Amino acid sequence: MKTKIFLPLLLTTLISTSIIPNILPPAIAKPITANNIYSKASPAVVTVRSNRGHGSGFLVSANGYIITNAHVVQDTVAVVTVMMADGKTEMPADVVGFARNGLDLAILKINRKGKLPTLSLGSQKSVQVGNNVYAIGTPLEEENQSTFTSGIVSGLRDKGQTIQHSAAINSGNSGGPLLNERGEVIGVNSSGMGARVYCSDGEVCGVSRGNVGINYAISVNSLRSFLQDFKQGKVSRRSTLK
Repeated sequence: MKTKIFLPLLLTTLISTSIIPNILPPAIAKPITANNIYSKASPAVVTVRSNRGHGSGFLVSANGYIITNAHVVQDTVAVVTVMMADGKTEMPADVVGFARNGLDLAILKINRKGKLPTLSLGSQKSVQVGNNVYAIGTPLEEENQSTFTSGIVSGLRDKGQTIQHSAAINSGNSGGPLLNERGEVIGVNSSGMGARVYCSDGEVCGVSRGNVGINYAISVNSLRSFLQDFKQGKVSRRSTLK
């Protein structure tokens, strides 16, 4: 009779002290959908307009600092125009610095009251070939503002400093963010390959505006280094692109 009472008590004790492992399957985290990523990130992505055309950019601070490509704002006046994600609000932005050593990055500053939406920077260590990635920007025409595309990391070039990916980008996407599945910035889109146009003799005559899925982004590590240089006053007043 005593044994019958002892065994249930022993089992109860073992379970309560976690000696017997939990046999229930672990909870599966709810995946972040592409729509969630777009909703989270797009308010911080802007169009950057200069006298040379337009590109894209994104806010990295709530007080108005914006990252874009150097080639978007080089050889322009010191003040460019930024169109916010709502497609209505336009404001001047000061071109406050360029990356050194030919890195295709620049930083702008807008002055607007209130806390602005921003994008967080992701980890370069997590970027691997095959990862899903997303791009937001203003390709081709300004009417295409906040265009959202997806693809994968196709390759890591220049010892990981350049990310090759297949998310469609075109002229005008330059300076916009490349995002991971958490909506974090892992790169700054800088260029993409168009389809080659051949002449009747078989020679290449030019390149079309269409995208063939071979695109490049400056890695987030390079962006972090640029932002650190900016904080220390180690940026150029002029573009250093060759």
